[in-house]
Order: sequence, then structure tokens, then C-alpha cells
Amino acid sequence: MTATTLTRTWREPAATRDGLARLAPLDGELWASRLLTDRRCATRQQTADLARITAEVRSRARHLGAAALVLTGSTARGRRSAVSDLDYHVIGARPRLDDLPAEIDLYCDEPAEFLTKLERGDDFAHWTVRHGCVLFDSGALHEAAAYAADRDLWPDPERKLRQARRALDFAERLLASDDHAASHEQVRGALSLTARWWLLAHDVFPLARAELPAQLAMLRQPALARALQAAIHDRPDTEDLSAFLAVARSLTG
Repeated sequence: MTATTLTRTWREPAATRDGLARLAPLDGELWASRLLTDRRCATRQQTADLARITAEVRSRARHLGAAALVLTGSTARGRRSAVSDLDYHVIGARPRLDDLPAEIDLYCDEPAEFLTKLERGDDFAHWTVRHGCVLFDSGALHEAAAYAADRDLWPDPERKLRQARRALDFAERLLASDDHAASHEQVRGALSLTARWWLLAHDVFPLARAELPAQLAMLRQPALARALQAAIHDRPDTEDLSAFLAVARSLTG
């Protein structure tokens, strides 16, 4: 099937609870359009150096017989920052990547496990389905996406709240140490988890980390938006970080 024969064109789901369901049915023609769109997007969003790394990840995943590979996170969204990693989701076996010249976060699931995660409300699995750039797919990801769309599945906000509370606990302990760089990183992560919980609880799907402050602002949550924005882009001191945690705690309890 060529691009000129496609009558249904893929568009990225809206960041709303029904965003994916509104694209149903996710038939073969629409999925073919997504594969074409996502590959072009992945090319556009990466520098030449990042593209070479992604090509190597793709080659290694295929060699191990992976069912699908998806570029995720800030790179897929075109919102990389100075603290961004390269994020991938493999449906299949885990390739070795520790020799590649980049900070890489790799998530791996077998097809049945991936479906189970969608059913249980794992927000990362849902992120992959909704907003990842699919680099290749033998059909497992298409099946999972159609399954989620047909059932209007949604990530579990309570699961995210538990994660946020644990991260905030650890950030508070770390802040009492002398390791400011580690404290900053942990606070940034805890604020991100808090933001994702808040958005999911209000039927908004969280996008890349750099986009979360704007999403929070649209939900009239300016304090958390400002704290996360500063944690991502500024160099807050210990007093600032403590204040950021207080903002998050006022929401999570």
C-alpha cells in the first residue's frame, strides 16, 4: 500500500481521555498511515547523531526478533532539553545498548505483557501507543493500540499518585544530604510524576516532560507548573527545591 492509496490519514490522538478512541477503528489502512507518518516524524525530530544511534537500536532489536520498536519521550515529541535521554520501547527481547554513545532508557515488554500493562493502566505503555514514533511493527503494537482504542482504556491515576508520593519521600531525604545535583534531579523527577498524576486525574494525557508545565497551566495549576518549569530549565538552590517539594506535597498529601 503506497501513500497515494491511503484514504484514512493518521493524526496524533488529542491529549484527552477519549483521544485514542476517537480515531477508532484503528484498521490496517490507518495503521499503515501511522507507520509512514511516524517514520517521517522520527527522522525530523532527530539530529544525524541521534538518528545513527536509533538506526543501531533498530538493527539490534530486529536481529533479536522484536515485534515492534517505538521511539518515545521528548525526542519523539521534538521537545528535547539538556537533561533528555533517548527513550525507546521494545516489544520483544532486550538488545544490548550499553556500548552506544548516549544516555538511553529502554523499556521492554513481550506482546502479552504489553497488553496487560495497558489494561492495568500503566501510563508509559499508554504513552507508547498514543504518542510514540513507531519505527517498525510486525502487528503486535497495532493490535495493542486497537485493543486500547476499542475499550477506551486510560492510565490509572492512583498508580501514578503512589509513584509520585514515593518519589517525593525520596527527594525529601536526598535534599537533606550534600549532593545538590542528585537532589535537583530527584526533585525534577518527583515533580514530573506529580504533574502526570494531576493531569491523568483530570482526564488530560501527559505529554513530554517539557510540555507538562503548559498542560498544568491550562488546568489552572500555576504553582506546580512554575515549580516544574524551574526544575527543568533553571538552576534552583536548595531552598528553591524545598519550596518546589512543598508545592507538590500540598497536592499529593
